[in-house]
Parts: sequence; structure tokens; C-alpha cells
Amino acid sequence: MAATKRLTHWLGSLSGPGLGLLVLLSAFVLLLAWRGQLHQFLSLHNIQVLFHKNSIIGVIALGMLLVIVSGGIDLSVGAVAGLASVVTIQTYRFVYNGPEAALPAELARAWGWTWDGGQNPYLAGPLAVLAGLGVGTLCGLVNGLLITRLRVPPFVVTLGMLSVARGLAIGLAGRTRVSFKGPRPDWVDALSRVSNDWLFFDPGVWSLFLLAALVWLFLAYTVTGRYIYAVGSNESAARLSGVPVERTKVLVYTVAGLLAGWAGVLLFTHGNGGDPNGGMGLELEVIAAVVIGGASLAGGVGNVAGTLLGVLLLGMLENGVTFFNVPLEAKYVLIGSVVVLNTALSGWRQRRQE
Repeated sequence: MAATKRLTHWLGSLSGPGLGLLVLLSAFVLLLAWRGQLHQFLSLHNIQVLFHKNSIIGVIALGMLLVIVSGGIDLSVGAVAGLASVVTIQTYRFVYNGPEAALPAELARAWGWTWDGGQNPYLAGPLAVLAGLGVGTLCGLVNGLLITRLRVPPFVVTLGMLSVARGLAIGLAGRTRVSFKGPRPDWVDALSRVSNDWLFFDPGVWSLFLLAALVWLFLAYTVTGRYIYAVGSNESAARLSGVPVERTKVLVYTVAGLLAGWAGVLLFTHGNGGDPNGGMGLELEVIAAVVIGGASLAGGVGNVAGTLLGVLLLGMLENGVTFFNVPLEAKYVLIGSVVVLNTALSGWRQRRQE
């Protein structure tokens, strides 16, 4: 009796995403045990694949969390990540192989640019990563400035940025997927493959953990973090209380762009090049993960732990259905159902606590 009471109390203390993850994991364990595939699902390699494949979504979700907590939305993150992947590979080719490798030959000759390929192998990588981060940050900054200075709704601004970023990516890539002109560098291999050594996870996943810790510290222990919650809860009251609302919003969208830029670098390494169509539809999965993680689209509510649980829940859903040969369209139906049910469960629990 006492054990049952403690179990009931523990289940009641779980967050919406935590309870959803527990239910989903239990369902997969039972079904896969019945099919004799449980050892594959719980294997070390499958866990590493799960985190590796969802590290990009997790990084972008951290930025989306900041945006949603502040009461905004960012529909451009997927396109910005795709643009960052193209800028990263083109910068690498520009520095390592010369302008003619990253630009149309006619343009390189018209500008009189020549380059001895292979002269800067150690400079090309850092500059390529900085370029990817820079273009993501710039897109986020432009979003924030347009939203605050022109008073345009975030939905409209970021929808426009989605189209602009996608068009720029297609143009810079020459309407095709851009790959390395020569051997891939070691750091790209390290980020692209699933870890199989004592580190357990690959560097991209560890970067997600580090960024999650930094965002958690930022939201929980800085004045600006409290400002973000205040702006999302009640913007008018925050402004009357002396909160720099516009500056806070610009910072939020800029950081979201920076994280989308890093996700673009990871996208570039995972795909062995720059794909102008990379990240298409990613914004919907990211928003779903943040909402499943307990964040409110009305603003003012959300945390890092819940967001990571939301990413893990969606990742497990996609990973688990592969064992049952579920078609692609069913995956999206399941994701939509999980979003609605988990949000309804969180709302029901919140009403019970009031």
C-alpha cells in the first residue's frame, strides 16, 4: 500500500514531458519485447544514433525555447540552418580551394581572383565554422530588429526570413548540393559519424549538452533571463517595470539565430556538404519539441529540461517506429497526436494544481 502511494505521488510529480516520455518508453518496451527486438532498441549503438540524429533539432530547440518564452515565434530557423550549411561549405572551399571552387568561374575571372589551392588547410575550417555562425547570427539579428523597430509581428517577419534565407541558400549553392572538392577534414568526420569510442557521444551531441547547460544558467541565474520570462508573461507590465523589452527581444532572436547557425554547421557535417534544401520543415519539429516540453506559445513558460525531454520524446518516437516499419506519413500523424495530447495533459495537470 505504501509503495503504491509513493508510486502515485512520484507519477504526479512528473512534468508533462516527463510523463509523456515515460508512457512512450513503456509502450515501446512492451511492444518491442513482444516482438523480440527490445535488445536492439535499448542497445548502446541505438542510443548513440538517437542522440546523434537529434542533436541538430536539440540545438535549434534551445534557441526556440528562448523565443517562445519571450512570447514570440521563429519560423525561419530551418531555412537559416540550411543557409548556414551552404555558407559553411562554400567558405571552406573558398579558402581551401580558391574562389573558383566556391564561385562561378566567370565571376572569379572577372574579379581577377586567383588562389593556390591547399595553402590554408588549418585556416579553412575555423573560418568556415565562423562564417556559418555569423550568417545565422545575422539572420537572427535582422529578425529581432524588424520585429522591434518596425513593429511587425514575429510570425510575419520570420516567415519572410524563411523565404529569404532559403532563396539565398539556393543561389549560393548554384541550385545544387555542394560537397567537398577533395578529401574531408578530420573534424568533419568527427562531427558526422556516430561515436564508437569511450566518449560515448560524438562532439556534436556534447556541444548540445554544453549549450543546454549555458542556456539553463542564462535563464535561471541572470537578470536578462528573468527579463525574458517577464516579457513573455506580460509585455506591458514588463515595460512599465523598466524592463528593456526591445533590447531583450533583439537579444533573444539573435541568440536563436546563432544557435541555428551552429545547427547549420552540424547539418553540413552530417550531410557531408551544404544542402540548400537542408533543414526544410525543421522549424515545425523544433516548435513541436518545445511545446511538448511544456513551453506555452502564449509566452512566459518553459525550461531547458522540458525542452530536452521534448526533443528526446520526438526522437524516440521516430526511432521507435522504424522498428515497426511504420510509413513516413504515419510518423507525422503520431507527432501531431503527441503534441496535442501532451499539451492537453500539461494543461489538465496545471488546472488541478491551481
